Amino acid sequence: MKNYFFTRTLREKALLLTFVGIASVVWLWAGLGRTVTLVQEWRSIATAGGEQQLWLTNRADIEAKAAAATAQLDPARTLNGTRLIGEMNALASVAGLSPEVSGQRTERTTQFAFHTAQVTFRRADFGALLKFYEELSRRSPYVGLEQVSLAVDRGAPGSINATFRVVAAELQR
Repeated sequence: MKNYFFTRTLREKALLLTFVGIASVVWLWAGLGRTVTLVQEWRSIATAGGEQQLWLTNRADIEAKAAAATAQLDPARTLNGTRLIGEMNALASVAGLSPEVSGQRTERTTQFAFHTAQVTFRRADFGALLKFYEELSRRSPYVGLEQVSLAVDRGAPGSINATFRVVAAELQR
């Protein structure tokens, strides 16, 4: 390889050195990018591990606080999926609204079942929506809001289309 290089003209030598230099820079740049990515992943893993260790260290305290909070809940006031829909209809009628309840789903844990439903009001008055929200907030911590979406109804000035995603906790015993 050495003889091949030294037998070339000065112009060919310069082109070969330029080509090898550019290839080296590209190779080093790619290696630097991979190294930066590797360091970022390592830091992310170390942070996640530290957070998990914190949760594990405080496990007894967290479980004691969860047990104390669960003991304060009245199982008769928790709502299953059917009672959640009935409760939303009752709250809406108190506020003077007619709801569309849909999208019901349930997620279960060892102690709780979380029932989610989507309550939609079309062409509603803002005052009635506030009354519905106030009635719903009185049911806390057994029923809560997860998401609220409000939009002005272009077909009816002064009316609002509202969607509430509500969650009810049911105590599993």
